[in-house]
Amino acid sequence: MQLILDLARSNGGLITRKLLRGVGIHVGQLERLARLGAVARVARGVYAVAAVTASATPWIVTRAHDVVLSRLSAAAWWGVDLPKAPVLMHVTASRNRGRRKDAIDGVRLHRADLRPHHVLWHRGVRVTSPLRTALDIARHESLEEAVAIVDAFFRARLLRYDDFQQAAALSAGPGRLRIQTVASLVDPDSGSILESLARVLLWRNGMLPPESQYPLVHPATGWRGRLDFAWPELCVALECDGYEWHAGRDAFQGDRRRWSTLNRMDWKSGVVTWFDVTADPFYVVGLVADLLGRPMPRRIQHANAA
Repeated sequence: MQLILDLARSNGGLITRKLLRGVGIHVGQLERLARLGAVARVARGVYAVAAVTASATPWIVTRAHDVVLSRLSAAAWWGVDLPKAPVLMHVTASRNRGRRKDAIDGVRLHRADLRPHHVLWHRGVRVTSPLRTALDIARHESLEEAVAIVDAFFRARLLRYDDFQQAAALSAGPGRLRIQTVASLVDPDSGSILESLARVLLWRNGMLPPESQYPLVHPATGWRGRLDFAWPELCVALECDGYEWHAGRDAFQGDRRRWSTLNRMDWKSGVVTWFDVTADPFYVVGLVADLLGRPMPRRIQHANAA
C-alpha cells in the first residue's frame, strides 16, 4: 500500500492499471483495495487514492482529473466574500466525460457544457469565470446565498451589474426563473454580506427597501452620510451593524453620529445584526414592520421556511 500511496502522490492522487503493472503490482490487489474503499474507480483503468485525494488542493484535483473549479469553490478561489465556507470542493467536467460523481472524497463533481470563455486561469487553477460562477450559484444555491455572493462579485469589481443582468435575461433551462429572481434582488451598491441577506429577508416579507446606500445630508450641520436601507418618503432607515466594522474608533464614532443625526432629522431608524438576520428573522421583520407602520405579517417568510 505504501508504494501505491507514493505513486499516487507523484501523480496528482491518481493511479492507473498500466502504472501499477510497471512496478509489479497485480491488478487483483487494486480491485481488493477498491472493495475496501482505499481507492475509488473514476474511469476505466484509473483510480483515485482516498488517503491522497481527501486532502488534495484545487491545483491537484483540477489538473489530475482535468476538471474546472466551479460554483462555491470558484467563488472562494476568486476571493469574494462568502456567507460560509464551502464544505466540499466543487468541480465541473463536460457532460460526456466518463467520471463517477463522488469518486473522490470531499470533492463534488458536476457536469455541464462549459464554453471556452466560461473558463479562466486564476492563481494557477482552471476556474469558471466570475460571470459563469455567478450564474451557476444563482441557479443552484439558496436564494440568500446566491444574492449575497453575486453582490460580493460586484463589490470586488470582478463582475459588472449590467453583464449579469443581460446574462440572466438570456438564461434558459432548469433554474432560469431562480436566476432571474436573483437578478431582480442583487444590488451593485451592497456594502456587505449582511446587507444582502437582510435584503432578501425583507423581500420575502413584502418589505423590500426602495433605496440602498442612500445619501443623506443634515441641512443644519452639513453632516453627510449613507444609509444601508431607506424608505425616504416615510423617513425610515434600517442599518445593518456588522461586528467587523467596529474594529476602529472612526467606524464606531461614525455610526453613532449617523444615528444621532437621524433622530435630529425626525427619521425613524432601526439596527439589525448578523445574529438578528441569520438566527432571529422574526425580530427583523417585526422591527421593520413597526418602523413602516405596517401590521406584522401573519406568516414570516425566511430561508428555513422557504
